[in-house]
Amino acid sequence: MPITKPRHSCKIIITFGDCDPAGIVFYPNFYRFIDRTFHDWLRQWGSHTALTSRVNGLALGLIDSGAQFQHVVRDGDALRVDLRVCDWKPKTFRVEYHAFVAETLCFTGFEVRGLFQLIDNKIKAAQVLPLKTIIDP
Repeated sequence: MPITKPRHSCKIIITFGDCDPAGIVFYPNFYRFIDRTFHDWLRQWGSHTALTSRVNGLALGLIDSGAQFQHVVRDGDALRVDLRVCDWKPKTFRVEYHAFVAETLCFTGFEVRGLFQLIDNKIKAAQVLPLKTIIDP
């Protein structure tokens, strides 16, 4: 399946602190990079808080996530994480990530997120269509 043009890209310079004793990125840090890319993307609407408040939400909560690792990433590498939004459903949307050092694909990942609102004094999943009209018109 061909990779489509990203909606957003985030550049992350890998540092020694991102790596394990073998000198490669410690795998939980890839999830930090995914989260950083997502929140960097949201900055165009002010921030996570600013965007969710526009649709009477509390958060764009994480429901599911995963990653596959294809190539090592080391201290000093310039990692580019590309984000794409796809698969809109009534209460969720899927965000896919492809990360590269130069042209080498290093990992892929995904998140399934939902819009959460305070309804009847309880936090509940809400319809994402109002959000979609803002971020994916």
